[in-house]
Amino acid sequence: MMYDVIIVGAGAAGLYLGAQLKGANVLILEKNNRPGIKLLASGSGQCNLTHSGYISAFYERYGDHKSFVKPALKAHDNKAVIAYFESLGLKTMEREDGKVFPASLKAKDVVVALMRQVQHIRYQSNVKSIDQNENGFVVSLETGEALHAKGVIIATGGKSYPTMGSTGDGYTLAQALGHSIVPPKPGLTGVVTREKTLLALQGQSFKNSIITCTGPKTNRQIKGDLLITHFGLSGPVILNHSRWLYPGDRLKVNFLGKAQECVEKEFLEAVNHNGEKPLAFWLNQLEITDAFKNYIVDALEKEMAIQGLAQMKLGNIDKLLRKRLLSFLLAYPLEIENLIGYQQAMVTAGGVSLEEVSSKTMMSKTVANLYFIGEVLDIDGDTGGYNLQWAFSSAAAAASEIKKKLVTE
Repeated sequence: MMYDVIIVGAGAAGLYLGAQLKGANVLILEKNNRPGIKLLASGSGQCNLTHSGYISAFYERYGDHKSFVKPALKAHDNKAVIAYFESLGLKTMEREDGKVFPASLKAKDVVVALMRQVQHIRYQSNVKSIDQNENGFVVSLETGEALHAKGVIIATGGKSYPTMGSTGDGYTLAQALGHSIVPPKPGLTGVVTREKTLLALQGQSFKNSIITCTGPKTNRQIKGDLLITHFGLSGPVILNHSRWLYPGDRLKVNFLGKAQECVEKEFLEAVNHNGEKPLAFWLNQLEITDAFKNYIVDALEKEMAIQGLAQMKLGNIDKLLRKRLLSFLLAYPLEIENLIGYQQAMVTAGGVSLEEVSSKTMMSKTVANLYFIGEVLDIDGDTGGYNLQWAFSSAAAAASEIKKKLVTE
């Protein structure tokens, strides 16, 4: 039997594509015993489908790949995704933070809605190889069975959450067909810090922090909300920028999110107007937790061999002590020991090289009728629904081209 297309992978992208091609001669192959396993787990089981707002605001949410994602996102934007799911009977809701979920807050309802549109799917079907011939493609399974199709779509995802079946199979298949792979690494993940000094503050968060990151491959300043964890650092500022972070990178954490000149000026003004007040008076003006204030005071007392720092008069704090205090607040030094691995990373950074794939159709530039969609490409988005939006938009882009070229009327 000759299929119009075979889709390898029944994740978010593969299912969305299969649903878009309803009525065509399509087969989806899934290595697991059920579809959408990662989709079911996304958003803590609630499934953050996309984000609200103008689609133009999405383009910057995919690292350095704005120019590649733009055509697909523009052609099938967040409003189109919401409208499509609602056409399937799946109502959606928007939270105050702009994240869009199924109204039921159940990821399984998303999978069910897509599966109602899918006609042919086979489980526990692990693809061993894909070969091109004069009629299209031969897809060989580990069982020894050979399937034939005019086109093939690789929608296998990346390497994150390997226990759910994402083990990088798509990279191997792509390389065998002549495609280059940008080395994968964990994305949307926290970092383990070599220094353990902040671990006592786990659970403490800081709004609008600024972190300066330097290393052999890194030289950037990142901004956002920071969370201290039992292993090091997390929160949006780390997760959304982890694609650019590497072991050995040095970090300087500005917990206040203000320029040093500004904070130093504020401190000196406090000395001039309230020099008789204790340091605790000034610390209480800062938007940091009491636990962090106590940590700073204790650490400085040990380092500077002084006692009663919190009650020391502002006017008695000398230049050296002032500089160390500001250094703790605005340039706290840390080193990345490692990134949290694929077991907990939400996505995979890296993947099939974008230089070899059309940004409008998702078709290979070197192998006709071979397509790549979703996370298997070198695309990873920020938290907030941007990765599922990419899965859906890239699938829709491929579907549009496949309907023109491969679908039997």
